[in-house]
Amino acid sequence: MIASQAAVKYGLIAGIGTVAYFLLFYFIKEELLFNPFVYWASLGFYLALMWRALQVEEQAPGERLGFRKALQAAFLVFVIANLIYYLFYYLLFGLIDPELIDLQRQVMRESLEQSGNLLSEEQREQMLESLEGDDLNPTAGKVFFTFVRSLIGGFAAALGMAALKGRG
Repeated sequence: MIASQAAVKYGLIAGIGTVAYFLLFYFIKEELLFNPFVYWASLGFYLALMWRALQVEEQAPGERLGFRKALQAAFLVFVIANLIYYLFYYLLFGLIDPELIDLQRQVMRESLEQSGNLLSEEQREQMLESLEGDDLNPTAGKVFFTFVRSLIGGFAAALGMAALKGRG
């Protein structure tokens, strides 16, 4: 696979934009980093720039876009952006501000308390116990495997976009 310039360009923009987005919330109020809306809204950068890369690829002279080329370009945008995000995550949580892990535990406990009636007592206790271990501490291995698992969702999104753009 030859990396398209558009995919690399928009992958870098998506990754750097996502880091800037999270840094904005980090500097406003650290607790916002753990807000589900803030987290899931960040995927908008990825999706918009994956789509933009496909539009640019579609307009490039030469062979037509096609499904395979569209899938490769969209997925490459996701991979690059997510690689930048997880590098940022590891640096921020693991090296720059390790106290964020304690804040994350606190936010998760509060969330469990607020939604306690949605879980059985046993489930709630298991979740509270899981917060006490080292599971939240970001090691290079844990972050890498989380990155790899995230590629499944990115591939699914790229597959959908490729199906829309690459047909014909």
